[in-house]
Amino acid sequence: MVTGLAVVAAGGGWWWLAETRQSLVSAGVPPALAVESWPVEFRGRLLHARERAAGRWKSTAALGELSRLYHANGFLRQAMQCYAVLEKLEPAEPRWLHRHATLLAGFGETEAARACWGQVGTLAPDYLPAKLKLGDLLLKSNQADQATAVFSEVLQRAPDHPYALLGLARIELEAQRWEAARARLETVVAKTNYALGYDLIVTVYEHLGESACAQAIRGRTRASGAYREVADPWIDEMLADCFDVYRLSLEAGLASRSGDPVAARRWLERAVSLAPEDVAVRFQLAGVLVEQRDAAGARQHLERCTTTSPAFADAWAHWAALLQQTGDAAGAERVVAAGLRACPESPGLWVMRARHLRDGGRAAEAVAAFETAIRLRSNEADAYLELATTLFRLERVPAGLKRLEEALAAEPEHPPTLALLAYHAITGGDEAAAQAWMQRVQRQPRVAREQAERLRTAYRERFGRSAP
Repeated sequence: MVTGLAVVAAGGGWWWLAETRQSLVSAGVPPALAVESWPVEFRGRLLHARERAAGRWKSTAALGELSRLYHANGFLRQAMQCYAVLEKLEPAEPRWLHRHATLLAGFGETEAARACWGQVGTLAPDYLPAKLKLGDLLLKSNQADQATAVFSEVLQRAPDHPYALLGLARIELEAQRWEAARARLETVVAKTNYALGYDLIVTVYEHLGESACAQAIRGRTRASGAYREVADPWIDEMLADCFDVYRLSLEAGLASRSGDPVAARRWLERAVSLAPEDVAVRFQLAGVLVEQRDAAGARQHLERCTTTSPAFADAWAHWAALLQQTGDAAGAERVVAAGLRACPESPGLWVMRARHLRDGGRAAEAVAAFETAIRLRSNEADAYLELATTLFRLERVPAGLKRLEEALAAEPEHPPTLALLAYHAITGGDEAAAQAWMQRVQRQPRVAREQAERLRTAYRERFGRSAP
């Protein structure tokens, strides 16, 4: 009799737990969304997942799929509702907590995000992206000591991790410990080839009075304009559930700038499959394929861009440039000509036409084409510069010098123009002018070091002394 009661009690406990789980799953399903304008596949998957989660089966797996669909496509509050329940249903799964924390942090719910990332640290202590994001959260919340502890823990697991070093450098910088910040940042920029820490190390060098170091860094690279977040596989893997073409394009751009062209290509191919007539993402994919040396694939997409949108001048220009690079000069000329018929107001295509004419021995016609490009876009120096060099070939030196002056008016201190004017003064034996141009060259950090050194050598050989 006791055994029977025990069995009944056990069975009742199992039934109660099952009922509780089913209630939780139902509570995690957000209200239906108006998604009529979204792709058919997205709507179908969303509907099917909702039916499996909210209907008879009350499937935890379906709720997980819902969370991914919502999160990957920008329905963030809905995703958070799913995560809050998934954390209870599967408390040993750190992905739910990590994804929830990223959203909470984005909405400014700092303490809740910190609590989630704290649990991730317990469940998955080796998953460093979660620790780094926790460290950033703490730093932004002015909790420098706690942030230092988190970044230091990352360094114990991964010595010289650039993102952890960058976090500690930011803390040193805010505390005005300049030398300590410098030491960490020099390691960061060395390990990432200036993809991280560029702006901060320039600031440190300038504060320490080392303006030459700051200027040299500015001369070798330019700031990206945006902080690049650490790679986060638990977030990135959700892009396979993304149906938002614009979001895929943004993520592909981030992947490409972070040195991951394989991921960039994957997301752009998905975007193209979702929106085959969207020339912007197709053009972006072509650029990634060029970087991967897939000329045939890039050409296919660029050609499709021109047929889909004949007025898209950049597609014609890049297609022609690709043909030129692969040795098909005649094909490049044909594409430029076709592009100008479709886009007669494109200054870039007129410059390409001018180059073809010049390189084909038709310099006088090239001059007219460069003049057209300048008329269409007069605020960039490159066309003036190329026109000037063409005029020099025709021995029309005064006209060429006038165009170089116009190039500097369009873009003051344009590095190639400064270098050419300095070289012209040196070879012409005008030392006073050469000195003036060399001073401007040496003040312009974007003049390549090798070019500046060649000019100094030419000056020394021509005048018998070093440039001042």
